Amino acid sequence: MKIRSAQLKAPWQVRIHEVELPDTPPAGQAIIRVLACGVCSTDLSAAQKAPDWQPFGHEIAGIIEKIDPTIAHLKAGDHVVLESSSFCGHCDTCRDGRTDLCNKAPNFWGAPSMGFSEFMLAPIACLVRYQGLSPEVACLTEPAGVAVDMVTTAGIRLGDRVCVIGPGPIALMAIPLIKHQGASELLCIGRPHGTRRLQLAKELGATTLATDQPLDTIVELKARFDHVILTAPVGVIPQALALLAYGGELTYIGIGTESGMITFDANDFHFRKLQLRASFASPAIYYPKVLRLIKAGVIPGDSIISHRFKLSEIEEAISTCRQDKAGAVKVIVTSDLV
Repeated sequence: MKIRSAQLKAPWQVRIHEVELPDTPPAGQAIIRVLACGVCSTDLSAAQKAPDWQPFGHEIAGIIEKIDPTIAHLKAGDHVVLESSSFCGHCDTCRDGRTDLCNKAPNFWGAPSMGFSEFMLAPIACLVRYQGLSPEVACLTEPAGVAVDMVTTAGIRLGDRVCVIGPGPIALMAIPLIKHQGASELLCIGRPHGTRRLQLAKELGATTLATDQPLDTIVELKARFDHVILTAPVGVIPQALALLAYGGELTYIGIGTESGMITFDANDFHFRKLQLRASFASPAIYYPKVLRLIKAGVIPGDSIISHRFKLSEIEEAISTCRQDKAGAVKVIVTSDLV
């Protein structure tokens, strides 16, 4: 079957390309009709670095078009979200109860088409059925799972004082989760130009601070928080450590936009009993929980979505993410076939 699929290539080139998929899915796989896919910052990074044309999009909600007939728990017509990676369930790490450390299950990376396509092939292992959500909101399951992993990794406790730095989509979805953990204080810090994101952070329950000032020079913030949650570039980590109270913990997600190298005073880090934790939601193990949180309104999906485009408008969608960093919170692309 011939289908239309979006591809990208550096620098910032996007096209709709025709690719061939099998008429019948191979063993252990399904053909998914994509209904909605979110644009992730990693897509924007690929648009700057990919040396050749490649498919993209991993925040996916769709419907099973055809499926390996030997599969009993899923069927054609089921609405599904796709885990970006999954654990295998068979290796020693999984059998020791650390499924969070295994991402060996089959996945859709490197497939001929991905989330910004009409159809795609996907392994059964990464399909999670959902009901009662629009596809646009359901496709937030992947980034919301990243937020859940980050908050879980942080280990926030009742009464903790928390500072969130960088009000992007992941942080914004983390804010209501942190509130539900019982934080006694929750501050979100962002750039002055990011007024829309900071306003949304406020609506979600955080107090906000807009500043371009180096964080370690803001006297009233020093040694104030039990937890710092960082979704800004990793170069901010040394400044952010100054915000931690004695015994505080900094949890971050993301990769360096350039070298990823940082330096900080290890003696100060040691004598203040600080901790630095990395959250990396691979495998994506929290989808059923995330779907319940979204359906319950704990994670307000519709509030996070700022822009909607069709697949035929994929160039405009990527351009909006690139050019309108203040206004574009979460950009969703839906199928032209819907």
